Amino acid sequence: MTHRRLLTAALLLCSTMGAFAEIIKPVLSTASHAAMDISALPWQPWEVGFSSGPEGVIVCDNGDDQQLRRGAGKAVELKQSTPTPIVVKAKSRASKISGSPDSNYSLYLDIVYDDGTPLWGRQTPFQTGTHDWEEQQVLVVPDKPIKSVQCWLLMRAHSGKAEFKDLEIYQLAVPDGSAVFDGVPVGSTTSYHGFILRDVAANSDFLSFSDGQAHGVRISTKSSTRHGAQCVEAEISDDSGKDRILQLVYTLPLPAAAWQWLTMSRPTNAQNAPDQPAPQQEYLNTVNFPCGSSGRLSLYPLAAVSAGATGRAIAMDLFTPAFGRCAYNSRSNELYVAWDIALTPEKNSATVKLFSFDFAPTWGFRSAVDALYRIFPEAFTARSKRHGLWMPFAKISEVQGWEDFGFAIKEGDNECAWDDQHNILTFRYTEPMTWWLRMPDDMPRDLPSANAEIERLAAGGDRRAKSFASSVFHNQYGEAPARWLDTPWCKGAVWSMASMPGIKSPDSHFRIAWNPELRQRLYGPERKADLDGEYIDSSEGYVTDVMNYRREHFSAASTPLTFSQIGQRPVIFRGLIAWEYARAIADDVHGMDKLMMANSTPHNLWWLTPLLDVLGTESNWNPKNNWRPPADSTMLFRRAMCGPKPFCFLQNTNFDDFDGKKVEKYMRRCVFYGMYPGFFSADACTKHYFRNPDLYNRDRELFRKYVPLCKRAGEAGWQPVTNARSDNAALWLERFGTNIITVFNPGEQRQEGRLSTSISATSAYDHVHQQELPVQPGATGGTTFSVALDPEDVALIELRP
Repeated sequence: MTHRRLLTAALLLCSTMGAFAEIIKPVLSTASHAAMDISALPWQPWEVGFSSGPEGVIVCDNGDDQQLRRGAGKAVELKQSTPTPIVVKAKSRASKISGSPDSNYSLYLDIVYDDGTPLWGRQTPFQTGTHDWEEQQVLVVPDKPIKSVQCWLLMRAHSGKAEFKDLEIYQLAVPDGSAVFDGVPVGSTTSYHGFILRDVAANSDFLSFSDGQAHGVRISTKSSTRHGAQCVEAEISDDSGKDRILQLVYTLPLPAAAWQWLTMSRPTNAQNAPDQPAPQQEYLNTVNFPCGSSGRLSLYPLAAVSAGATGRAIAMDLFTPAFGRCAYNSRSNELYVAWDIALTPEKNSATVKLFSFDFAPTWGFRSAVDALYRIFPEAFTARSKRHGLWMPFAKISEVQGWEDFGFAIKEGDNECAWDDQHNILTFRYTEPMTWWLRMPDDMPRDLPSANAEIERLAAGGDRRAKSFASSVFHNQYGEAPARWLDTPWCKGAVWSMASMPGIKSPDSHFRIAWNPELRQRLYGPERKADLDGEYIDSSEGYVTDVMNYRREHFSAASTPLTFSQIGQRPVIFRGLIAWEYARAIADDVHGMDKLMMANSTPHNLWWLTPLLDVLGTESNWNPKNNWRPPADSTMLFRRAMCGPKPFCFLQNTNFDDFDGKKVEKYMRRCVFYGMYPGFFSADACTKHYFRNPDLYNRDRELFRKYVPLCKRAGEAGWQPVTNARSDNAALWLERFGTNIITVFNPGEQRQEGRLSTSISATSAYDHVHQQELPVQPGATGGTTFSVALDPEDVALIELRP
């Protein structure tokens, strides 16, 4: 469709609405030059690989095995001189493919920019089940020129058979005067201040709201201020009785200036100067889910830019989550927040909230995070005054010389009285979105057999089985999606459960986990033990479907609906179900002056952290005996979203390969980030580290040395602004409290550096190496001192006034 035809269609639409809405960003067709000729490029196998069918069809047949990982791909060299959008297309045919759409059955791109940095995992899933040839595409709007792209056709972690064909790649020629806005090619770079709306299902233009409506959707807004930030709240609604698939955007134009995009990254030089962004690009930091117009969900709740001494940011309200993203478009010079929202007859309105603020960008993105803490102090309050190691399930009392290990937190209530006597915080275990159904070994792993077992259990009064009728997810076919798993704790099916408080059944999944009677029994005057709070396992949705299509649940949702990337159908995003579950329990728990803890967060979702007091995750830093700690960007995200709250790890690895040297490297990194180095099990169940005295006695002295250092930092409270710089960018810095600086050498060579800090001190003591560091006054005040560290070594320096 041409620009003119789109413009005419939009004007006709406006005339039928009874109110004129201005076309702010006319949408362009994504048609481009002819596809590149990649026919001669060889197919490369992904893990188990593929077979070749007739007429060049790629076949990945997993049969009944959900664990197989197959695929095929081609490596395409682009060698772009300027950032140019690309579109990659492919077709797939499915036969009895299990589960719901996700990245494991998808068109999946791994991109390398011309400077060597990667952009991994841009993907679009294919529909599961059984279907004829279906085409999907991935649009990538690069930040930098693309050197190469690896195009994968994946079929992993699903049973069934997938066939692929017609892999094509295009480089888009964006006309002069046009741009890409929130992933959509548009024919205008004009900025706009306020809300605009796009009808995604109709591939419409972005329209302003005139007389309170656009595309037939009404809007009402209100403004306020919060600790110096400008807040805007909006409710959109539609009474058409139809499903509406929408892209709602709030845009904030910036004054003309050389704005720089800010990220939570380490300085590459002593001045901590951010890189100058390339022109005519969009900048955002997102993770991918098969939801919304582009599948992109903001990792951080804010986007920030700076120009000279001025910093500006736009952010989502920390207690009003929705599927969306924050970004900066340098072509139109706008900060914006975009939400992917579905309105339906069952839930015909949605509320979103955002705020914008200025900040002094001396410390880049860290300065914006620091300002965020001041705007939302209640989201970053450290309620838990007790810090230390997290013990899952096992009795701490049975660990020999347990006092040496720094335990502070217990997952499970199997010895509450002992825990209370020894100042251990005890949390009761729940799971928000899973029901594990045990099935006899000889029972077929199919839906009829599983449903019959559920009916048998429900008839016998099993409340979890009774909750199935009201609470189980539905997939795109209206079926309850099951995953057939063989784990140490359950052989059978795991079901995705909608644990929203708004589901009114007395046997809903939420009401089994939390209700007034249970609250009174656990925390009331007749309680049998003193719990310290509630623990939420798998909080971001482990082994659950990403989307719930069940329409009768739509009206129960308090957060906005979104829509599926495939088919553009209204859905409930599982991350928002998790938030509703956690929010309802947290309101009660905090009202009793108790605490909230959750596992597996923050991982992809920022919005759970404001509700929680103790956070953590299980992870394997040594897969297949390869040392692979989390990336610094991952650790910084967790640290920034938790702020001064404790973050705890459980090491889930093969401890036969995790010797004392690796234990020490693990603990040193935890000291640097002010986190806690716990231990569990390779399969999250058996061979528990703290049930094996040979293991923990081997490492006892490392616990005695490093856990008190983790506590010294963690209890002081992580601060986003370091107030310190190094003349050697190879040394990383963090600050805790007012006067503790941690330093880490992540490299393979010994590093030395001179640190300058604005903190006034007469002495500096390194608690790791137990030595005084000579200090000198800084040229402009503060203190300077030198540090030298071996590879993967850490220093914890207390600056004493």
